[in-house]
Amino acid sequence: MRKTIILGTRGSPLALCQTEQVRNILVEKISGLTVEIRVVKTEGDRNPDIPLTAFEGRGAFVRSLELALKNREIDAAVHSLKDLPSSLPEGLVLCASPVREDPRDVLVTGDGATLKTLPNGSVIGTGSERRRIQLREIRPDLVFRPIRGNIETRLAKLGGGKYDGILIAAAAMKRLGLSQSITEYIDDEHYIPAPCQGALGVECRADDRILLHIMSQIDDLDIRLCVDMERLFIATLGLGCHTPVGAYAFLERGGMVFKAFVSFGEGKILRKTIRAPKGSMEKLVRELAVEYRVILNKAR
Repeated sequence: MRKTIILGTRGSPLALCQTEQVRNILVEKISGLTVEIRVVKTEGDRNPDIPLTAFEGRGAFVRSLELALKNREIDAAVHSLKDLPSSLPEGLVLCASPVREDPRDVLVTGDGATLKTLPNGSVIGTGSERRRIQLREIRPDLVFRPIRGNIETRLAKLGGGKYDGILIAAAAMKRLGLSQSITEYIDDEHYIPAPCQGALGVECRADDRILLHIMSQIDDLDIRLCVDMERLFIATLGLGCHTPVGAYAFLERGGMVFKAFVSFGEGKILRKTIRAPKGSMEKLVRELAVEYRVILNKAR
């Protein structure tokens, strides 16, 4: 059994917090294991003012970590799983998803205004088309402006006449101990989070059998079942990484619920909820993705 492993991560406070969480799970689960954390600067971190939609190909927060994995500079990479594309490079695998925090989005405002009480024309900061399109269904009068930077940077931009509110993942706020700053959880049943939002993913080399065994001991099977359905949906859709898409799977009374959202063109939305036994969901999710893919291809 390997005694020391190196986890690679981005250097943001949130990424470090998440990687520390994985480290703690590992050392608690596996006696005698030493886990080091190594920061790898990614393309997204080096260009904090460029919108994420400007980055082509694999995720802006993923490429450098995967290169470090291939070069054996790190043994595994810890990601916010929603950042990890559904198709991984040859030789790399998703080896564990040990924890999932609250998957919802939240609204943070400087004055405590909620979705119901925000004045007409209020400016909301978000770089996500998925968030913008779905929130506009609830409040069509709102104005949206892009916003980037780590969580603390975005929170600091509240007020001052530029943003009246910002949309952020609940998981990020909670992991950073900022729950008290959350104004409102977006609980509308038709508002669907990003695929794998709130979940952590550990990526490693497919030929590292010792590490695969180690990571299998921290892989949460219920979480993995759900995120695998969400990743299957976006993989089968075959859409670009910036297409507005939401997917959320969760267990309920012995079965599974899967919610999907896809937007194409201005105002055109596909949305569906499936309830089925766990063993049947993979087939249904694949069929739904194929159905949506046909619709989207016809619309092009």
